[in-house]
Amino acid sequence: MSQRRRFVNRPHSHLAIRRRPGRSRAAWLATTLLLLAGCGANSAGTDAGADAGAASLFDAGAADSGTQADIKKANGDTSAADSHSPDAGAAPDTSAGDFDVAFPTTDGACTPQCAGKACGPDGCGSVCGFCPSGEVCAPDGGKCQAFCKPVCTDKKCGDNGCGGSCGDCPKDYSCGVDFSCHKDDCTGSCALAGGGTKVCGGNGCGGSCGDCATGDLCDDAKGVCEATACKGIPKDGSCAGDVLTLCVGTGASAQKTVTFCDSQVPKKVCGYDTNTSQYGCIDKPACTPACTDKDGKAKECGGDGCGGTCGGGCTAGWACPGGFCEAKQGATCGPLFPPAGQCEGTTWLFCSSDVIQALDCTKVSQTCGWNAAAKSFGCQ
Repeated sequence: MSQRRRFVNRPHSHLAIRRRPGRSRAAWLATTLLLLAGCGANSAGTDAGADAGAASLFDAGAADSGTQADIKKANGDTSAADSHSPDAGAAPDTSAGDFDVAFPTTDGACTPQCAGKACGPDGCGSVCGFCPSGEVCAPDGGKCQAFCKPVCTDKKCGDNGCGGSCGDCPKDYSCGVDFSCHKDDCTGSCALAGGGTKVCGGNGCGGSCGDCATGDLCDDAKGVCEATACKGIPKDGSCAGDVLTLCVGTGASAQKTVTFCDSQVPKKVCGYDTNTSQYGCIDKPACTPACTDKDGKAKECGGDGCGGTCGGGCTAGWACPGGFCEAKQGATCGPLFPPAGQCEGTTWLFCSSDVIQALDCTKVSQTCGWNAAAKSFGCQ
């Protein structure tokens, strides 16, 4: 079955000639010319002249090429079309004009198969439905689902998280909860090496020693459950300077908390609280400044352990390892640098224009030492 839509251009004259379906544009035009010619002449000679004029017109290439067969048909000749004519056996011309145009429609030969399907192909070149943005059609077309990326990292078998498989186990082996293949006759254990029993994790043979509450993860090595939100946080918390990090709650309600102890009033410090057996913000303990080393020698620089400094400090650019100033190349000489210079192993340090310079004596095949004649250190 087909539908036809008519495009009609109203002619200026009283005569309107419509092209029949299946006839080429050239044949229609030839017939029109013949009819018009017939309307203006009464003699057979005039009709013959019109026919000759029409044929001459198409022979000259004014109409579609290869239209001799159409002209014959227009003149009533039903003989076979010229085999060289492009119109021979060609499909009907459906270009726009004063004629009917056919638009093919489904003939019912294919029945869409969409029972139980929300999306995907219908088997007839179309689809059963479209998925919202960000979702994809399930392989069976039964539903739209979020895009899924298979994960098989560290998995030798089992589910890939998207309904597929990460691999199959050989005969006499089965896939365990650890996504590894284990012998079917394996005997598992949930005992911990240091004593006690695992409450979660694998039993060594693909079985489970228990499951954690929703929102918790299992530390398989320890056999204990930890809140996902608090992964990596020690059970008793931790301090980073005066920043306290704790895990509060268990399971799905667990939350990570971070507290700046030095912002509290009165000001606190982060430390271990023996009363709660965990880290917390505690009062700043009484402090006794320490400005001597283990041998009782007074420190020249550095902190006193109570927020203050020891000694008068070092000249700009000097280092302060262990509470004592150390000269560095490029630093200001200052009052602490010895006028005679000094040796640091095989390196000679000396002052030039109030800037400490360094020279590796091994580069000149010498060593650094005391020069008695010059009364200074140097390469010799």
